[in-house]
Amino acid sequence: MKSTQRNAGFILPVVLCCLLVVAVIAGGMLHYIASGARMAGVFTTTSQCRMSAQAALDMETMEIFRDFNTYYRANLTDWDVLAWYNTSSEHNIGPAGFQSSLMQKQTVNGCEVTVTAISITRTALGATRPIATVTLQATATGKTAAGITVSKCIQETIQYAFQPSTVFDYAYFINNLGWFQGGGVRANGDIRSNGDLNLDGSSWVNGRAYAAVNAALGAQGLINNTARHQTLSQYWADNNQRARPSNPTSNNGAYWAMGYDGTYTANEQQSQLLMPYLGNLNTYREIATTAGSSIKQHGKTLVNACYSDVGPSGVTNGADQGSIVLDGTTYPIIIDGPVVIDGDVIIKGTVSGQGAIYSGRNIYIVGNLTYSDPPSWSKPDTTPDHTVKNNEGADMLGLAAKGNIVLGNYTSSSWLSSVKNYITPPFVSSYECDASDASIGYPSTFNGNYTAYDGGKKLDSVTTTTGWGNNRVTTTTITETNRRYYECSAGNTLINSLAGNTAITRIDGVLYNNHATMGTVGACSFNGSLVCRDEGISYSSNVYFNWDIRLGSQSQDGLNVFINFPMSPSTPNVVSWQEIQHTATQED
Repeated sequence: MKSTQRNAGFILPVVLCCLLVVAVIAGGMLHYIASGARMAGVFTTTSQCRMSAQAALDMETMEIFRDFNTYYRANLTDWDVLAWYNTSSEHNIGPAGFQSSLMQKQTVNGCEVTVTAISITRTALGATRPIATVTLQATATGKTAAGITVSKCIQETIQYAFQPSTVFDYAYFINNLGWFQGGGVRANGDIRSNGDLNLDGSSWVNGRAYAAVNAALGAQGLINNTARHQTLSQYWADNNQRARPSNPTSNNGAYWAMGYDGTYTANEQQSQLLMPYLGNLNTYREIATTAGSSIKQHGKTLVNACYSDVGPSGVTNGADQGSIVLDGTTYPIIIDGPVVIDGDVIIKGTVSGQGAIYSGRNIYIVGNLTYSDPPSWSKPDTTPDHTVKNNEGADMLGLAAKGNIVLGNYTSSSWLSSVKNYITPPFVSSYECDASDASIGYPSTFNGNYTAYDGGKKLDSVTTTTGWGNNRVTTTTITETNRRYYECSAGNTLINSLAGNTAITRIDGVLYNNHATMGTVGACSFNGSLVCRDEGISYSSNVYFNWDIRLGSQSQDGLNVFINFPMSPSTPNVVSWQEIQHTATQED
């Protein structure tokens, strides 16, 4: 009996101790599980906050881009459009009416997100490639099931830049209803119109054709009829060194993404492609001055960045003030960078160098305009890298006019009879003009009649002879008469003397203007790109539009020189990303 009582007294404490140990272990396990659940909740909510902050940054990046594009479309003539990024605050970017408001305490994927603008900088006015750099910070806050508040902060720096407009991706681009007709017309490159496009089954398009929906023109974006095209073997056999290269380059494979692939496709009902507009030329003047651009000839500087001097008539402050004649018939015209001519430009002959001429009114091509060192693309090509290298330094000329580009001798009666139907209504419909073109005679709504008087004057020299023999006297006087949209401020006499009766057979360069490209040519090759609103070109026999692939936005042969063609906004680019904050706080 005594032995049994002693064992019972020993077992009870042991059992109690075991129960205590089990309780401690169980409590520890429960704490561990609870702690793990809290940690898992924090981890899950942190990931959710990170994704919410990133989603908010992505949304704001594109929202800013869309709002800026809206502003850009409404201010096409303002080269200082990046100033839009200067009128900003922590929560807003852009001026009133086009403002992009950054989200404040909005729910994104279950988290509350606030986005702020930390810093905004932009390149100086006149930069080669305008860029605005915006740093955005997104803070996302969420709460776990356990009531723990989690916060995640991400910061991104985004570049909003400009790139050469994609209108130069085309051999022929019309910012209106387009027509590309006739058995002798051929595009060695893509063609496009911001409206319906009329073909006739006889023309040749070695590439793609595009037509866009345009409510202002009543255009449904249709391509009427079709075009012929060459097979790759036929394209190679043509041996046209100025036509763009092919893809594949030879039997060895591909190289040029924008090369001709031997097919033709019709692309209807496209979106309109925004065409840049030449407005106030002050920014181009600043660019030219900063770059030290010039036009030289035979050791003489003709233009030092900008030209606003006495015109060809020699009359101070005459109607042709700021106009210039560039005749490269005897000695080549050497261009270096973008230059600005206040008035009209009359040009022909050989051109050397790489640059662009911006004219405050019209550009007159009165004879063949040819590169001294043109680019060339062999077809087939077994050494494309070598070809690209050779073409890097080849000549490139851009001709950009606020008014028109006029081809040939417009003083000839045959010139007007050939083109009149294409530069007057109903072929040319009325359209809205920018206020900056009022100075060259364009009202807010232009009726489409380029043969009408524009309100300006032109100067003509008139030579008269009196007397006989030794008493004979020749006198030249300058008369001022009313000017038509297509006529030169320097007068018809000068145009006639420079153009003569010789038909134009070759034009090397990129032709771009706000209004029309018009005139007469012979059997002619345009080597570059033709971009305008209205086109009224009359040709004889045949005309080729050979696209210069160095203009291509996606070309390995892209030109890496300071030309400064008109630009358009490019897709935003994220240049840096970082997580700068993470917190998890248990609320009381």
